[in-house]
Amino acid sequence: MKKTSVVRRGVAFFGVSLVSLGLLASGMAYTASAAEGTVAEVTRFVQLDAAAERVLNKMVVLGAEMAVLRETQELSPENQLLVLVTVDPGSFFRLSTIQLQIDERMLSFHQYTETELVALQQGGSHRLFWGNVPGGQHQLTFSMVGRASNDSDFQRKSTLAIIFGENRSVVELRVVPSKDQPLPEMLFKEWK
Repeated sequence: MKKTSVVRRGVAFFGVSLVSLGLLASGMAYTASAAEGTVAEVTRFVQLDAAAERVLNKMVVLGAEMAVLRETQELSPENQLLVLVTVDPGSFFRLSTIQLQIDERMLSFHQYTETELVALQQGGSHRLFWGNVPGGQHQLTFSMVGRASNDSDFQRKSTLAIIFGENRSVVELRVVPSKDQPLPEMLFKEWK
């Protein structure tokens, strides 16, 4: 009996050992396939990350090229218009807003602050518009609103026909007191 029980124990031990080895082998196979899957996933993510980095770098380069093209177009002197607003020093009116239209299309609107009005009264100028305008003949329409020295509100509108050619155009809108009445008037000067 002892011999049989030892053999049975040995066979049982051997069977348990085989089962254990089988489980261990299958676990190792699972671990190996998981490791291969993890390595494949890591490789895939590294490749995707590199591809995304290349796309982002191309976007940065394209953005820089577009900025250069936009600046070149904006700074192109062939069709550039600069409109400045000045006020005669010592004028006794308060400018409130100025609006600029070209061919009945709104280009610029500005409402003046107290600090800007002081600067204008001291001889400063305000850049009302700076941008590209197609070549050819255009109609600039200026509208201004303000308050005169006698506390009456005023509104003035004036139109200037201008031809854009090969050069940059600079137009100065000078707001000056009228000789006949206390309300201001607009004078234009085109700088060449």
